[in-house]
Amino acid sequence: MELIIVAIPFFFLLIFVEFAYGLLRGNNTYRLNDSINSLSMGSLSRLQGLVVLGFSGSIYEIIVTKYQLAQLSDDALWVWISCFILYDFAYYWKHRFGHEVALFWGSHVAHHQSEDYNLSTALRQTSIDFYGFLFYLPFFFLGFPAEILFTVVSLNLIYQFWVHTEHVPKLGPIEWLFVTPSNHRVHHARNKIYVDRNYGGVFILWDRMFGSFQEELAEEAVVFGLRKPLNSWNPIWANVHVYWRLTQDFLTVPGISNKLKLLFKPPGWRAELQQSHCKLGIEAVERTARFDPAISTFSLVYAFAQFLFTVILSLAVLLGAASLSYSLVSLAVTYLFFSFFVTGLWLEGKEFALTLEIIRLVFLVPCLLLLDLNSTITALLIGNAIIALPLLLIAGTKRVQILTTS
Repeated sequence: MELIIVAIPFFFLLIFVEFAYGLLRGNNTYRLNDSINSLSMGSLSRLQGLVVLGFSGSIYEIIVTKYQLAQLSDDALWVWISCFILYDFAYYWKHRFGHEVALFWGSHVAHHQSEDYNLSTALRQTSIDFYGFLFYLPFFFLGFPAEILFTVVSLNLIYQFWVHTEHVPKLGPIEWLFVTPSNHRVHHARNKIYVDRNYGGVFILWDRMFGSFQEELAEEAVVFGLRKPLNSWNPIWANVHVYWRLTQDFLTVPGISNKLKLLFKPPGWRAELQQSHCKLGIEAVERTARFDPAISTFSLVYAFAQFLFTVILSLAVLLGAASLSYSLVSLAVTYLFFSFFVTGLWLEGKEFALTLEIIRLVFLVPCLLLLDLNSTITALLIGNAIIALPLLLIAGTKRVQILTTS
Protein backbone atom coordinates (compact mmCIF):
# COMPACT_ATOMS: atom_id res chain seq x y z
CA MET A 1 0.00 0.00 0.00
CA GLU A 2 2.78 2.43 0.94
CA LEU A 3 4.57 1.82 -2.37
CA ILE A 4 1.38 2.63 -4.27
CA ILE A 5 0.95 5.91 -2.40
CA VAL A 6 4.58 6.86 -3.07
CA ALA A 7 4.08 6.02 -6.76
CA ILE A 8 0.92 8.13 -7.17
CA PRO A 9 2.73 11.45 -7.98
CA PHE A 10 4.79 9.63 -10.62
CA PHE A 11 1.60 8.12 -12.08
CA PHE A 12 0.15 11.61 -12.51
CA LEU A 13 3.41 12.90 -14.01
CA LEU A 14 3.45 10.09 -16.58
CA ILE A 15 -0.21 10.70 -17.40
CA PHE A 16 0.64 14.32 -18.18
CA VAL A 17 3.65 13.22 -20.30
CA GLU A 18 1.50 10.76 -22.27
CA PHE A 19 -1.17 13.42 -22.81
CA ALA A 20 1.43 15.94 -24.06
CA TYR A 21 3.04 13.31 -26.30
CA GLY A 22 -0.33 12.44 -27.82
CA LEU A 23 -1.05 16.09 -28.59
CA LEU A 24 2.36 16.57 -30.21
CA ARG A 25 1.90 13.46 -32.34
CA GLY A 26 -1.66 14.35 -33.30
CA ASN A 27 -2.95 11.21 -31.59
CA ASN A 28 -4.51 12.30 -28.30
CA THR A 29 -6.02 9.32 -26.46
CA TYR A 30 -7.55 11.33 -23.59
CA ARG A 31 -11.02 12.78 -23.01
CA LEU A 32 -11.45 14.96 -19.94
CA ASN A 33 -14.71 13.37 -18.78
CA ASP A 34 -13.45 9.80 -19.14
CA SER A 35 -10.14 10.59 -17.45
CA ILE A 36 -11.87 12.32 -14.53
CA ASN A 37 -14.08 9.26 -14.10
CA SER A 38 -11.15 6.84 -14.17
CA LEU A 39 -9.10 8.89 -11.71
CA SER A 40 -12.12 9.34 -9.45
CA MET A 41 -12.54 5.57 -9.26
CA GLY A 42 -8.85 5.09 -8.59
CA SER A 43 -9.06 7.58 -5.71
CA LEU A 44 -12.15 5.87 -4.28
CA SER A 45 -10.36 2.52 -4.43
CA ARG A 46 -7.51 3.89 -2.28
CA LEU A 47 -9.84 5.72 0.10
CA GLN A 48 -12.07 2.76 0.92
CA GLY A 49 -8.98 0.99 2.19
CA LEU A 50 -8.83 3.53 5.02
CA VAL A 51 -12.28 2.49 6.22
CA VAL A 52 -12.15 -1.25 5.48
CA LEU A 53 -9.10 -1.78 7.63
CA GLY A 54 -6.46 -4.41 6.82
CA PHE A 55 -8.70 -7.41 6.19
CA SER A 56 -5.96 -9.41 4.45
CA GLY A 57 -3.47 -8.50 7.17
CA SER A 58 -5.90 -9.62 9.87
CA ILE A 59 -6.43 -12.96 8.13
CA TYR A 60 -2.65 -13.36 7.95
CA GLU A 61 -2.22 -12.72 11.68
CA ILE A 62 -4.94 -15.24 12.55
CA ILE A 63 -3.39 -17.94 10.35
CA VAL A 64 0.18 -17.39 11.57
CA THR A 65 -0.86 -17.23 15.23
CA LYS A 66 -3.26 -20.18 15.17
CA TYR A 67 -1.07 -22.52 13.17
CA GLN A 68 2.27 -21.10 14.38
CA LEU A 69 3.68 -21.10 10.87
CA ALA A 70 7.41 -20.79 10.32
CA GLN A 71 8.42 -17.73 8.34
CA LEU A 72 10.93 -17.66 5.49
CA SER A 73 13.83 -15.25 5.77
CA ASP A 74 13.07 -11.78 4.38
CA ASP A 75 16.81 -11.31 3.69
CA ALA A 76 17.07 -14.12 1.14
CA LEU A 77 16.88 -12.98 -2.49
CA TRP A 78 15.38 -16.30 -3.59
CA VAL A 79 12.43 -15.72 -1.26
CA TRP A 80 11.66 -12.38 -2.91
CA ILE A 81 12.07 -13.73 -6.46
CA SER A 82 10.00 -16.85 -5.83
CA CYS A 83 7.27 -14.80 -4.15
CA PHE A 84 7.19 -12.40 -7.12
CA ILE A 85 6.84 -15.22 -9.67
CA LEU A 86 4.36 -17.24 -7.62
CA TYR A 87 2.22 -14.19 -6.91
CA ASP A 88 2.02 -13.37 -10.62
CA PHE A 89 0.86 -16.95 -11.20
CA ALA A 90 -1.79 -16.51 -8.49
CA TYR A 91 -2.73 -13.13 -9.95
CA TYR A 92 -3.31 -14.76 -13.34
CA TRP A 93 -5.95 -17.05 -11.83
CA LYS A 94 -7.45 -14.30 -9.67
CA HIS A 95 -7.74 -12.14 -12.79
CA ARG A 96 -9.12 -14.99 -14.88
CA PHE A 97 -11.77 -15.83 -12.28
CA GLY A 98 -12.60 -12.12 -12.19
CA HIS A 99 -13.68 -12.44 -15.82
CA GLU A 100 -15.10 -15.96 -15.89
CA VAL A 101 -17.16 -16.01 -12.65
CA ALA A 102 -20.14 -13.65 -12.56
CA LEU A 103 -19.88 -12.91 -8.83
CA PHE A 104 -16.23 -11.89 -9.21
CA TRP A 105 -16.83 -10.04 -12.50
CA GLY A 106 -19.03 -7.61 -10.57
CA SER A 107 -15.93 -6.56 -8.65
CA HIS A 108 -13.47 -6.48 -11.56
CA VAL A 109 -15.73 -4.87 -14.18
CA ALA A 110 -14.84 -1.34 -13.02
CA HIS A 111 -11.39 -1.63 -14.58
CA HIS A 112 -12.85 -2.36 -18.03
CA GLN A 113 -15.50 0.35 -18.31
CA SER A 114 -13.40 3.04 -19.99
CA GLU A 115 -13.89 3.39 -23.72
CA ASP A 116 -10.50 5.11 -23.92
CA TYR A 117 -7.14 3.46 -23.30
CA ASN A 118 -4.43 5.47 -21.63
CA LEU A 119 -2.46 5.62 -18.40
CA SER A 120 -5.43 7.05 -16.50
CA THR A 121 -7.28 3.81 -17.33
CA ALA A 122 -4.67 1.91 -15.30
CA LEU A 123 -5.80 3.76 -12.16
CA ARG A 124 -9.45 2.87 -12.73
CA GLN A 125 -9.89 0.29 -9.97
CA THR A 126 -12.75 -1.26 -8.05
CA SER A 127 -13.71 -0.31 -4.51
CA ILE A 128 -15.25 -3.78 -3.97
CA ASP A 129 -12.55 -6.45 -3.87
CA PHE A 130 -13.94 -9.07 -1.51
CA TYR A 131 -12.27 -12.18 -2.94
CA GLY A 132 -8.66 -11.16 -3.59
CA PHE A 133 -7.49 -12.24 -0.12
CA LEU A 134 -8.25 -15.87 -1.03
CA PHE A 135 -5.26 -15.83 -3.38
CA TYR A 136 -2.98 -14.61 -0.56
CA LEU A 137 -3.70 -17.57 1.72
CA PRO A 138 -1.29 -20.06 0.07
CA PHE A 139 1.56 -17.59 0.58
CA PHE A 140 0.84 -17.38 4.31
CA PHE A 141 0.87 -21.17 4.64
CA LEU A 142 4.09 -21.37 2.60
CA GLY A 143 5.73 -19.03 5.10
CA PHE A 144 6.22 -15.87 3.02
CA PRO A 145 6.34 -12.90 5.42
CA ALA A 146 3.47 -10.44 5.02
CA GLU A 147 5.82 -7.54 4.26
CA ILE A 148 7.30 -9.47 1.33
CA LEU A 149 3.94 -10.54 -0.06
CA PHE A 150 2.31 -7.10 0.12
CA THR A 151 5.42 -5.44 -1.32
CA VAL A 152 5.31 -7.91 -4.23
CA VAL A 153 1.59 -7.18 -4.71
CA SER A 154 2.37 -3.46 -4.96
CA LEU A 155 5.25 -4.03 -7.40
CA ASN A 156 2.98 -6.16 -9.57
CA LEU A 157 0.39 -3.37 -9.72
CA ILE A 158 3.02 -0.72 -10.42
CA TYR A 159 4.33 -2.78 -13.36
CA GLN A 160 0.84 -2.99 -14.83
CA PHE A 161 0.54 0.80 -14.97
CA TRP A 162 2.77 1.33 -18.01
CA VAL A 163 1.05 -1.22 -20.26
CA HIS A 164 -2.12 0.91 -20.45
CA THR A 165 -1.15 2.97 -23.49
CA GLU A 166 -1.83 3.06 -27.23
CA HIS A 167 1.47 4.77 -28.02
CA VAL A 168 3.81 1.78 -27.57
CA PRO A 169 3.84 -0.69 -30.50
CA LYS A 170 4.70 -4.38 -30.34
CA LEU A 171 8.06 -5.02 -28.67
CA GLY A 172 9.39 -8.05 -30.53
CA PRO A 173 10.66 -10.99 -28.44
CA ILE A 174 9.59 -9.26 -25.20
CA GLU A 175 6.00 -10.05 -26.22
CA TRP A 176 6.66 -13.76 -25.58
CA LEU A 177 7.59 -13.37 -21.93
CA PHE A 178 6.14 -10.17 -20.49
CA VAL A 179 2.79 -8.41 -20.49
CA THR A 180 3.19 -5.48 -22.89
CA PRO A 181 0.96 -2.61 -24.08
CA SER A 182 0.10 -4.60 -27.21
CA ASN A 183 -1.12 -7.77 -25.53
CA HIS A 184 -2.82 -5.81 -22.74
CA ARG A 185 -4.71 -3.70 -25.28
CA VAL A 186 -6.26 -6.99 -26.35
CA HIS A 187 -7.37 -7.59 -22.77
CA HIS A 188 -9.30 -4.29 -22.67
CA ALA A 189 -11.02 -4.82 -26.02
CA ARG A 190 -14.69 -5.61 -26.60
CA ASN A 191 -14.14 -7.13 -30.06
CA LYS A 192 -15.45 -10.69 -30.01
CA ILE A 193 -12.07 -12.20 -30.91
CA TYR A 194 -10.33 -10.37 -28.05
CA VAL A 195 -12.82 -10.71 -25.18
CA ASP A 196 -11.55 -12.52 -22.05
CA ARG A 197 -7.95 -12.97 -23.16
CA ASN A 198 -4.47 -12.10 -21.81
CA TYR A 199 -4.95 -12.17 -18.03
CA GLY A 200 -1.28 -11.99 -16.98
CA GLY A 201 -0.03 -9.23 -14.66
CA VAL A 202 3.72 -9.20 -15.38
CA PHE A 203 4.30 -12.44 -17.31
CA ILE A 204 2.28 -13.34 -20.40
CA LEU A 205 3.64 -16.91 -20.19
CA TRP A 206 0.68 -18.02 -18.09
CA ASP A 207 -1.72 -17.10 -20.90
CA ARG A 208 0.37 -19.00 -23.42
CA MET A 209 0.50 -22.02 -21.10
CA PHE A 210 -3.22 -22.12 -20.24
CA GLY A 211 -4.74 -21.24 -23.62
CA SER A 212 -5.95 -17.69 -22.94
CA PHE A 213 -3.45 -15.79 -25.12
CA GLN A 214 -4.55 -13.69 -28.09
CA GLU A 215 -2.20 -11.58 -30.18
CA GLU A 216 -3.17 -8.06 -31.23
CA LEU A 217 -4.00 -8.33 -34.94
CA ALA A 218 -3.25 -5.65 -37.52
CA GLU A 219 -6.48 -6.48 -39.36
CA GLU A 220 -8.63 -6.23 -36.21
CA ALA A 221 -8.37 -2.77 -34.66
CA VAL A 222 -9.02 -2.81 -30.92
CA VAL A 223 -12.26 -1.19 -29.70
CA PHE A 224 -12.10 -0.53 -25.97
CA GLY A 225 -14.79 -0.88 -23.32
CA LEU A 226 -17.53 -3.25 -22.21
CA ARG A 227 -19.81 -5.28 -24.46
CA LYS A 228 -22.63 -3.81 -22.38
CA PRO A 229 -21.42 -0.19 -21.95
CA LEU A 230 -21.75 1.59 -18.62
CA ASN A 231 -22.86 4.90 -20.20
CA SER A 232 -22.39 6.85 -16.98
CA TRP A 233 -19.81 9.01 -15.22
CA ASN A 234 -21.19 8.07 -11.81
CA PRO A 235 -18.32 6.32 -9.94
CA ILE A 236 -20.66 4.80 -7.34
CA TRP A 237 -22.89 3.22 -10.00
CA ALA A 238 -19.77 2.08 -11.83
CA ASN A 239 -18.83 0.00 -8.78
CA VAL A 240 -22.22 -1.61 -8.19
CA HIS A 241 -24.07 -1.80 -11.53
CA VAL A 242 -23.21 -5.43 -12.27
CA TYR A 243 -24.23 -6.48 -8.76
CA TRP A 244 -27.51 -4.61 -9.16
CA ARG A 245 -28.27 -6.47 -12.39
CA LEU A 246 -27.01 -9.75 -10.95
CA THR A 247 -29.38 -9.26 -7.99
CA GLN A 248 -32.26 -8.72 -10.41
CA ASP A 249 -31.42 -11.98 -12.15
CA PHE A 250 -30.92 -13.80 -8.84
CA LEU A 251 -34.40 -12.82 -7.66
CA THR A 252 -36.14 -13.80 -10.89
CA VAL A 253 -34.33 -16.98 -11.96
CA PRO A 254 -36.20 -20.10 -10.75
CA GLY A 255 -34.72 -22.67 -8.36
CA ILE A 256 -31.94 -22.59 -5.75
CA SER A 257 -29.62 -24.54 -8.05
CA ASN A 258 -30.03 -22.01 -10.85
CA LYS A 259 -29.54 -19.12 -8.44
CA LEU A 260 -26.18 -20.55 -7.32
CA LYS A 261 -25.19 -21.28 -10.92
CA LEU A 262 -26.00 -17.67 -11.80
CA LEU A 263 -23.38 -16.49 -9.29
CA PHE A 264 -20.60 -18.89 -10.23
CA LYS A 265 -21.18 -19.47 -13.94
CA PRO A 266 -19.52 -17.11 -16.45
CA PRO A 267 -21.09 -13.64 -16.72
CA GLY A 268 -23.99 -13.76 -19.12
CA TRP A 269 -25.36 -17.16 -18.07
CA ARG A 270 -29.04 -17.54 -17.27
CA ALA A 271 -31.04 -20.73 -16.92
CA GLU A 272 -33.74 -20.18 -19.53
CA LEU A 273 -31.92 -17.82 -21.89
CA GLN A 274 -28.27 -18.69 -21.27
CA GLN A 275 -27.63 -14.99 -20.78
CA SER A 276 -27.79 -12.42 -18.00
CA HIS A 277 -28.20 -8.71 -17.48
CA CYS A 278 -24.68 -8.50 -16.03
CA LYS A 279 -22.79 -9.05 -19.30
CA LEU A 280 -25.31 -8.87 -22.11
CA GLY A 281 -23.98 -8.22 -25.61
CA ILE A 282 -25.09 -5.10 -27.46
CA GLU A 283 -26.29 -5.07 -31.06
CA ALA A 284 -22.96 -4.01 -32.52
CA VAL A 285 -20.23 -5.03 -30.11
CA GLU A 286 -17.49 -3.58 -32.25
CA ARG A 287 -19.11 -0.16 -32.50
CA THR A 288 -16.81 2.84 -32.15
CA ALA A 289 -19.35 5.29 -30.65
CA ARG A 290 -18.42 6.32 -27.11
CA PHE A 291 -20.43 7.72 -24.22
CA ASP A 292 -19.88 11.49 -24.38
CA PRO A 293 -22.88 13.58 -23.22
CA ALA A 294 -22.87 17.24 -24.26
CA ILE A 295 -22.61 19.68 -21.35
CA SER A 296 -21.96 23.40 -21.04
CA THR A 297 -18.46 24.86 -20.82
CA PHE A 298 -19.29 26.07 -17.31
CA SER A 299 -20.19 22.55 -16.19
CA LEU A 300 -17.01 21.10 -17.65
CA VAL A 301 -14.73 23.75 -16.14
CA TYR A 302 -16.50 23.67 -12.77
CA ALA A 303 -16.44 19.85 -12.61
CA PHE A 304 -12.73 19.82 -13.48
CA ALA A 305 -11.90 22.42 -10.82
CA GLN A 306 -13.82 20.54 -8.13
CA PHE A 307 -12.26 17.28 -9.25
CA LEU A 308 -8.75 18.73 -8.80
CA PHE A 309 -9.62 19.90 -5.29
CA THR A 310 -11.11 16.52 -4.44
CA VAL A 311 -8.07 14.59 -5.71
CA ILE A 312 -5.66 16.81 -3.76
CA LEU A 313 -7.83 16.45 -0.67
CA SER A 314 -7.88 12.66 -1.19
CA LEU A 315 -4.08 12.58 -1.23
CA ALA A 316 -3.98 14.69 1.93
CA VAL A 317 -6.36 12.29 3.67
CA LEU A 318 -4.38 9.25 2.51
CA LEU A 319 -1.11 10.74 3.76
CA GLY A 320 -2.55 12.14 6.99
CA ALA A 321 -4.90 9.33 7.96
CA ALA A 322 -2.52 8.00 10.62
CA SER A 323 -2.88 11.22 12.62
CA LEU A 324 -6.70 11.23 12.52
CA SER A 325 -9.21 9.17 14.47
CA TYR A 326 -11.13 6.45 12.65
CA SER A 327 -14.37 8.46 12.92
CA LEU A 328 -12.76 11.53 11.30
CA VAL A 329 -11.21 9.41 8.55
CA SER A 330 -14.63 7.85 7.91
CA LEU A 331 -16.21 11.32 7.75
CA ALA A 332 -13.55 12.53 5.31
CA VAL A 333 -13.91 9.43 3.11
CA THR A 334 -17.71 9.84 3.07
CA TYR A 335 -17.34 13.48 2.00
CA LEU A 336 -14.87 12.51 -0.74
CA PHE A 337 -17.11 9.71 -2.05
CA PHE A 338 -19.98 12.18 -2.25
CA SER A 339 -17.74 14.76 -3.96
CA PHE A 340 -16.67 12.36 -6.70
CA PHE A 341 -20.30 11.30 -7.11
CA VAL A 342 -21.44 14.92 -7.62
CA THR A 343 -18.62 15.55 -10.09
CA GLY A 344 -19.92 12.65 -12.15
CA LEU A 345 -23.39 14.24 -12.18
CA TRP A 346 -21.92 17.53 -13.47
CA LEU A 347 -20.21 15.64 -16.28
CA GLU A 348 -23.52 14.04 -17.26
CA GLY A 349 -25.41 17.36 -17.13
CA LYS A 350 -27.91 16.07 -14.58
CA GLU A 351 -30.50 18.63 -13.47
CA PHE A 352 -30.04 17.87 -9.75
CA ALA A 353 -26.23 18.25 -9.87
CA LEU A 354 -26.48 21.89 -8.74
CA THR A 355 -28.71 20.99 -5.77
CA LEU A 356 -26.39 18.23 -4.63
CA GLU A 357 -23.38 20.50 -5.10
CA ILE A 358 -24.92 23.00 -2.69
CA ILE A 359 -25.60 20.17 -0.21
CA ARG A 360 -21.98 19.06 -0.59
CA LEU A 361 -20.71 22.53 0.24
CA VAL A 362 -23.05 22.82 3.24
CA PHE A 363 -21.63 19.51 4.43
CA LEU A 364 -18.27 21.30 4.74
CA VAL A 365 -19.47 23.05 7.90
CA PRO A 366 -19.51 19.98 10.22
CA CYS A 367 -16.28 18.78 8.62
CA LEU A 368 -14.55 22.07 9.45
CA LEU A 369 -15.92 22.07 13.01
CA LEU A 370 -14.52 18.59 13.68
CA LEU A 371 -11.10 19.05 12.11
CA ASP A 372 -8.00 20.85 13.35
CA LEU A 373 -8.15 24.38 11.94
CA ASN A 374 -4.41 24.31 11.26
CA SER A 375 -4.46 21.10 9.23
CA THR A 376 -3.77 20.89 5.50
CA ILE A 377 -7.09 19.11 5.04
CA THR A 378 -8.97 22.02 6.64
CA ALA A 379 -7.16 24.54 4.42
CA LEU A 380 -8.13 22.56 1.33
CA LEU A 381 -11.78 22.40 2.41
CA ILE A 382 -11.88 26.16 3.02
CA GLY A 383 -10.21 26.83 -0.32
CA ASN A 384 -12.74 24.57 -2.01
CA ALA A 385 -15.63 26.57 -0.58
CA ILE A 386 -14.04 29.95 -1.36
CA ILE A 387 -13.72 29.03 -5.04
CA ALA A 388 -16.99 27.12 -5.42
CA LEU A 389 -19.51 29.46 -3.80
CA PRO A 390 -18.83 32.57 -5.94
CA LEU A 391 -18.97 30.48 -9.13
CA LEU A 392 -22.32 29.01 -8.18
CA LEU A 393 -23.60 32.46 -7.17
CA ILE A 394 -22.59 33.94 -10.54
CA ALA A 395 -24.23 31.04 -12.37
CA GLY A 396 -27.47 31.49 -10.46
CA THR A 397 -27.51 35.31 -10.80
CA LYS A 398 -27.09 35.21 -14.56
CA ARG A 399 -29.76 32.51 -14.80
CA VAL A 400 -27.66 30.66 -17.36
CA GLN A 401 -28.14 27.07 -18.42
CA ILE A 402 -25.13 25.81 -16.48
CA LEU A 403 -25.53 22.09 -17.00
CA THR A 404 -26.30 21.20 -20.60
CA THR A 405 -25.57 22.87 -23.90
CA SER A 406 -29.19 22.70 -25.03
